[in-house]
Amino acid sequence: MNEHLAAEQLNALADGELFGDELFEVQEHLAECAGCTSAALAASLTKRAAARAGMGYAVPEEFTARMRRRAAGEDGVAKKGGRPGMYAWGSIAALLVLGVGLFVAQREMQGRAANEALVAEVADQHVAAMAGNAPPEVISSDRHTVKPWFQGKLPFSFNLPENLPGDTTLDGADLTYLRGQPTAQLLYSIGKHHVSVFLRQKNGASSALAERSGFHVASIPAGELEVVAVSDVETARLRGLAEMVAQAQISK
Repeated sequence: MNEHLAAEQLNALADGELFGDELFEVQEHLAECAGCTSAALAASLTKRAAARAGMGYAVPEEFTARMRRRAAGEDGVAKKGGRPGMYAWGSIAALLVLGVGLFVAQREMQGRAANEALVAEVADQHVAAMAGNAPPEVISSDRHTVKPWFQGKLPFSFNLPENLPGDTTLDGADLTYLRGQPTAQLLYSIGKHHVSVFLRQKNGASSALAERSGFHVASIPAGELEVVAVSDVETARLRGLAEMVAQAQISK
């Protein structure tokens, strides 16, 4: 891929709609093209700002109109005289409760779907990194080498833990994207197990553990950021490393 990425590809990347070989080709291009990297970052920031502006829930007009008709007694629920009676108010209250309940259920389903998609994506990116088809952009165990490399490539800054357990080492890092967001992928080893630790801007996720294709995934909030770690190492050790990285962000 020698030419610049098309607007459709940048938008699909920002929306988290690229997967598999197509995602790998785009990421490979971004690693070599500063112009497209800047464009991808701008697209991601624009969509994030738009999402924040539209987070308020708008009640459907049809639902609002139906509530007004019931309150006015235009559908026969209210008593004569134009004033809704006890049963009318009960019906309105029941409909409101039902509407709120359906909205909450829908949000919960969307949250679960988003979490499952994130778990699948981090597992796939971890496998791709371990396959070694493309070496990471930074190969170093020095946190003072790894952190500065991300300057100008991410819309946030982060810290790395000063001290790691004896059998845990920092191997390098790479720039990637999760759900369309620019993300730092930190590569660690715990004993003989490889670990990918992703750092991105928090997107409403809470502390959680999940499983995907034999890999453990830990997600931990860290101030304005989120730490997502994936590996086949024991869950306690994986979570321990993720918590150390998260604590480094809170302490900075």
